[in-house]
Amino acid sequence: MKTEQTSSQTQPKIQKPERQMKRVTSYQALWRPQESKGHFWFTYYDGDRQRTEDLDAKSFRIILEILDTNKPIFADHTTSAVAVHWPDCDINTGAWA
Repeated sequence: MKTEQTSSQTQPKIQKPERQMKRVTSYQALWRPQESKGHFWFTYYDGDRQRTEDLDAKSFRIILEILDTNKPIFADHTTSAVAVHWPDCDINTGAWA
């Protein structure tokens, strides 16, 4: 016996939160040696201040190395993703401001 799935039986699509890289104007780093975990606070160009999730030692060190620059930094606190903008340019709008 064969059954067919109707459109009313399909699962609704789960909407993922919107994620985007925004320019970071400042950051704070907190390492907790007792737990071997750390996190960052990113302050974005629009004044929004957000905390990343906890990171292990390797990920924390990599992010610190990327942040050690005078180039424009972009980040997404929801994924703990960071990027450095290269080469320098005069982008002044949107998330790049």
